[in-house]
Amino acid sequence: MERKKRSRIVILLILLIALLVGSVYYYFLTHQTAPNVVAGETDGKSGEFVKDMSEKEFEELLQSKADKSEVRLKMNSDMVFESSLEVGEVSILNPASNQYAIRVQTTIDGEKKVVYDSGLIKPKQYVSQGKLSTTIKKGVYKTQNLVTYYENDKAQKKVGETLVVGQLSVNN
Repeated sequence: MERKKRSRIVILLILLIALLVGSVYYYFLTHQTAPNVVAGETDGKSGEFVKDMSEKEFEELLQSKADKSEVRLKMNSDMVFESSLEVGEVSILNPASNQYAIRVQTTIDGEKKVVYDSGLIKPKQYVSQGKLSTTIKKGVYKTQNLVTYYENDKAQKKVGETLVVGQLSVNN
């Protein structure tokens, strides 16, 4: 009898210890806190590699980050051609601050046919003249310029598009 009682107490103690270990394990598993990390801390030498930025360096860093998050384009949305068969004035600039290649395709408002296509313009490139891809009668036309931004200079991945309203003048 005494032996049975003792074995029950031992089993009960083992179960209590297992329950306690399981509870502690569960608590630490679900209540983890992020470790305190100090930049540049190695072997207790706190701040050894941390340096202060000058105001100018800080502004340049912020501007660099802003430039990477924006797409830029300089474009005169008014195109002028003496006739639809001649080279005309087109002004498109992809500035160096832009990290994307661009392509401008122009349609006359209300029509689907592309009348001008710039081709791919890489950063630091510009177009000052162009040729219409179709014959257009003399007149002034409202246009829509679809600007497409590409991640690289092979136009494999489109990043976005912008629509710029403009004007096309054909003088003869």
